[in-house]
Amino acid sequence: MTMFKKAQIKLTFAYLTIIMVITLSFSTVVYNGVVSITERAFQNQKDRIERRLRELNYFSPNPRAQFAFIVRDEDALSEVRGKTLDILILINLVILAGAGTLGYYFAGRTLKPIEIMTKQQKRFISDAAHELKTPLTAIKTELEVTARDKNLDVEQSKLTFTSAVEEIDKLSNFINKLLKKSKYQNGEATEVKSFVIKQKLETLVSKYKSLADKTDQKIIISGDEIKIITDESAFDELFTNLLDNAIKYNKHGETINIKVYKKGKDVEISIEDHGIGISEEDMKHIFEPFYRANKSRSKNEYEGFGLGLAITKEIVDKLKGKISVKSEVDEGTIFTVILPTQG
Repeated sequence: MTMFKKAQIKLTFAYLTIIMVITLSFSTVVYNGVVSITERAFQNQKDRIERRLRELNYFSPNPRAQFAFIVRDEDALSEVRGKTLDILILINLVILAGAGTLGYYFAGRTLKPIEIMTKQQKRFISDAAHELKTPLTAIKTELEVTARDKNLDVEQSKLTFTSAVEEIDKLSNFINKLLKKSKYQNGEATEVKSFVIKQKLETLVSKYKSLADKTDQKIIISGDEIKIITDESAFDELFTNLLDNAIKYNKHGETINIKVYKKGKDVEISIEDHGIGISEEDMKHIFEPFYRANKSRSKNEYEGFGLGLAITKEIVDKLKGKISVKSEVDEGTIFTVILPTQG
């Protein structure tokens, strides 16, 4: 039995205990109330009959007659008590069965998000450990080989240390990405600013011009001049990730189209590349941490840690927006982000 099944059963018992304490308390009040009302009703009826008989001068002084009347009252009262108790027991049994079933169901629903989050956390830790282990193993191996080399010269030493520094840079970049993901996931407060979206995107694109020029790619920004009030650093990180992704996987000589349009009180920004695309199966997982899409994308020279789109999703959630993706293999991909213009 898993930890969550045990927790579900315990939570069900807790629900049942609370419900049964309430229902039993209520049943006790109902039982005592019914008996009390019945006793008063019988007594009132007896008093009315006696009063009527006195008015008719027909009250029997015979104690036996009075005793028979009292016995009949007691029999009727006992019957009321018994039937009331039977009905209350039946009701409590039905409540117990119903509450047990519903309690187990709702306990499962309550714990399900926690179970999913725990599984994701375990997978995240496992993947993070693997990503950390790979460069550390590479550094360790290179240094061990170098240390054992009796004919080591200065040039070989430089190559070894240069390679080690590159791996350390990868580690540093990886840790920075983890910190960014944690920052946006925790919703840390940052400065909100007002700026024109197209101007901001043009600034971001200019930083990637040299990378795009290497493969003769063009980046075209079109659409409306729209102002937005939002977290500027988060906005920069969001579209830096999407732009970087588009350039990496776009085909040589193709164009990347960035479109900005007003959509009610929101703004819709799309980034379209004409690259290798993403399969339908991969699209279900692209926003998961450490997930890398199909083999053709994984073999790309720009292979990363699989955190870029996960961070992107965290940022969109933080900015109270939505992100969607459409893609066709060997045709290209369109990422569409919808953000509120008033933060």
